[in-house]
Amino acid sequence: MGKNKISVIVAVYNTEKYIERCLNSLVNQTYDNLEIIVVDDCSTDNSKKIINKYKNNKKIKILFNKKNSGAGYSRNVALKIASGEYIGFIDSDDYVQSDYYEKLMNSIVKNDSDISICDMKLVFDNTKYEQLAECYINDFNLLNVVNNGLAASPCNKLFKRSLITKYQFAVGKMNEDIAVVIPTLVNAKKISYAPDCYYYYYQRMGSVQNSSFSEKKFDIFDAVDTTLERIKDNKNFKELSDAIIFNQLILLFVYVIPKEKNFKKRKQILKKFNELSSKYNLRENKGYHNLLKNSGKRHEAYYELLFKSVENKHYFFGNCLISIYKPLFYLKHKELFVKKSVIKDNIDLESIVDVAKKQYYMTEPEITVSVVVPNYNYSRFMYQRIYSILNQNYKIKELIILDDYSKDDSIEVINNMTSKIKKYINIKTIFNTENSGSTFKQWKKGFDNAIGDYVWIAEADDYCEKSLLKNLINPIKKDKNIVISYSDTAFVDVNGMINLKSIKPEIDIQKSGHWDKSFINKGIDEIMNYSYLNCTIANVSSCIFKNKNYDKYLIESGKYHQAGDWLFYLNVMGDGNISYINKPINYYRLHYDNVSSVMKKQAHFEEIKKIHKYLDNKYKLNNIQKGKIKERYKFLKKVWKVK
Repeated sequence: MGKNKISVIVAVYNTEKYIERCLNSLVNQTYDNLEIIVVDDCSTDNSKKIINKYKNNKKIKILFNKKNSGAGYSRNVALKIASGEYIGFIDSDDYVQSDYYEKLMNSIVKNDSDISICDMKLVFDNTKYEQLAECYINDFNLLNVVNNGLAASPCNKLFKRSLITKYQFAVGKMNEDIAVVIPTLVNAKKISYAPDCYYYYYQRMGSVQNSSFSEKKFDIFDAVDTTLERIKDNKNFKELSDAIIFNQLILLFVYVIPKEKNFKKRKQILKKFNELSSKYNLRENKGYHNLLKNSGKRHEAYYELLFKSVENKHYFFGNCLISIYKPLFYLKHKELFVKKSVIKDNIDLESIVDVAKKQYYMTEPEITVSVVVPNYNYSRFMYQRIYSILNQNYKIKELIILDDYSKDDSIEVINNMTSKIKKYINIKTIFNTENSGSTFKQWKKGFDNAIGDYVWIAEADDYCEKSLLKNLINPIKKDKNIVISYSDTAFVDVNGMINLKSIKPEIDIQKSGHWDKSFINKGIDEIMNYSYLNCTIANVSSCIFKNKNYDKYLIESGKYHQAGDWLFYLNVMGDGNISYINKPINYYRLHYDNVSSVMKKQAHFEEIKKIHKYLDNKYKLNNIQKGKIKERYKFLKKVWKVK
C-alpha cells in the first residue's frame, strides 16, 4: 500500500455515457491508498443511477449537490471532506491508465516535489484516434509548464494538499480552475514530470469546452485577473503573465471567436473582447509576436491587421476580415488545396499496406535510395509520413525507422505497421533505450545503417508529394558528383494547413532569383555565393545525400543546438555538387513553440557568428562577403532584439 494517501475528486454532471469508464479506471488503480470522492451536480440523465452502483465500494465516497452549482462548487465540497495528503482530479467523461496515480506519486517521492504532472492523450469522439498533448515544450521548468495549453487543467496533475487548498475554485463560472491551478504551480517549491504516464482527455462535441461561443466564455477574464493578482509577487511575473495572457486570451481571440458564424453576434463578441482585454496590451505580448513570426507572411499580415483593427475599435472591419480571410486565401491559392497530394483525411493501416505492395512490384532503379525516418513523439503523424514515403513513384531500397525513446505510443504504432508491411519492403527498426539528446546522433545512425547510394532523412512529422524522389534523382542521372539534391519546401501547421507555399522568399535574402529555376551547381560556388550568408536548405526532409561517411561533420554539427543543420549542409556541399528542384513538393511541419525566448535567439545568433568564423577559416571570405554578413547581423539584432 502506498505510504501517502491520495484523494481523487470526480465532479459529475450528465455524463451517463462515460462515468462508468471513468470510475472503473479509478477503482482499478495499482496505487492502493486511494479514496475516490464522487460529487454529482444534480444530473438530469442516468449518471446518479450509475454512480450508485459503486456505493458499496470502500474506496468511493458519493455526494449529491442539492442544486446544480457547477464543477467549481463540486470540487470545493469534495476538498472539505478529502482525507488524502495529496489531491488529484479527473473529469467524469475522461479516464486514466491503471498505474496513473502510482506513477504520479512515484515522481513526487523520487524528486521530493510538491506537484507531479504528466502528458495528456486527447481521445476524439466516435474515433480511435489519439493525439498526444505534452504538458511542457523544450526544457522542463515552471515557465514552460505555465506557457502551455494544459497548464490550467488540474486533471493531469497530483497536488500536495496544503498547496491546492490554499484557494477556492470559482463557483458558477467557466474556467473555474485557472486561478487555482496556475497559482498553485507558481507557489510550489518543486514540480516534477512523470514520464510514460497519460491522462486520457475525451473530446466530445457536447462538452462545455467544445460547445459554441457563449457569453460565459468571457468568465476567462475574471479568471486571468485573479490568477495574475495571486502571482504578482513572483520574481518572474512578467514572463509568467505574458504566458498566461497568451494561452488564455490571445488564443481565445485567434482560434475560438472566429468560429462564431453569426456575423452580428461575432461583432458584439469582438467589441466586448476588446473592452475586457484593453488593459493587457495584447500586441506587446511576447507570445503574440512569436505567433506572428511563426505563422507565415500571409497569416502574419492577417493576424496583425485583425488585432490592430479590433484594438482601434474598428469592429465592423475586423469582423469582415474574419469572414472573408479564409475564402479569399482559398481563392487566391486554391492550387495549394487541389493539387495532387499524398495527404488523405484518414490514412489507415490498410492504405499503407496497399502502397507497400505497389513498392514491392516496382523495378529496382539504377540509383538506390535508403529512407531514414527519425522519430521522437510523432506517432500521430507516423501513418501519414510512411504513406508518403511508400507512395513514391520511385522504388526505395529500404526503410529504416529510428525511434529516440519516445514518450508517446510510437513504438506500438511502428511495430504494428512493420508487422503488416515487412513482407513487401525491406524495413528495419532501431529503438533507443534512452533518449540520445541529439538530432545528429540519429542522423549518424541512419547513415551507418543505410545501404543505398543516397540517403533520404525523412523526418517523422513531415510529408511529401509522390514525385519527390523521382525529381531529386533526375539531376543525379546527369551528374554523379551531386552530394545533395533538394527541392523547394512548403510549410504546414500541425493540422496540415499550408502556411507558406514556398520557402524561396525566406532563403533568398539577397533577392538573387537564384532559386527561381532548377539548377545544378558546384558546392563550393553555392557556398561562396549564397549559403555562406544564411542557411539555404529549409528542411532535411527535402534532401537526399550521397551515402558516405559523414561522422566528422555530424560530430561537429552536434556541438550546435540551433544551427547545426546549416553547418552540416555546408560541409557536405564542399564535397561535391548540389542540385535544386524548383517545385514545393516537400512539406515541412511547423510545431508552434510559444516559448521561443530572447535567450534562445541570442544563442542562435552566437552560433551563426561561430559558423561564419568557421567558414572564414576554411574558405577565406572576402570583404564583400564580410560586409554582407555585417548587414545580416544588424538585421538580426533589430528583429531578434539580441546583442
